[in-house]
Amino acid sequence: MYKLVCFLLLGVISMADTQKITKNGELGSFKGDAKFFSGDVDVAILFKSEAWRTFGGALVKFAPKARSAWHLHPAGQTLIVTEGEIITKIPGQKATIAKKGDVISCPPNIKHFHGATDKVSGTHIAITQEKNGENVKWLELVNDKEYQEALMEIKQ
Repeated sequence: MYKLVCFLLLGVISMADTQKITKNGELGSFKGDAKFFSGDVDVAILFKSEAWRTFGGALVKFAPKARSAWHLHPAGQTLIVTEGEIITKIPGQKATIAKKGDVISCPPNIKHFHGATDKVSGTHIAITQEKNGENVKWLELVNDKEYQEALMEIKQ
């Protein structure tokens, strides 16, 4: 009996302590859907949520002038800028710019958009938490006037 219990415990422990490597490109990539993005956007899934991890990650590349629609995250989001510049804006607040190495932390349920500036592309790793199986709530597209106003705000 002792050997059986030890064997079962070791089996459970070894399963819980096993690492997994997801190879680059294994989870696929796609062009940003025009319902949720304006301009040329590429999204590569890096990792998905699992029973022990309540967040997923993606590498998102924005060509100049490309941006997300207005949206919010029920459990928040963290963006790590890896290349170029990322503009982000919350309604009623001044737009801000993040550059390579900067981190954008967005608490739950904050309406915002992010994307590239008009002259410089931008890439970020998006780490997005889930709540009740949902990680994003998409809203309306950011129109050209809103985007231009945000660009003017970062130049002031």
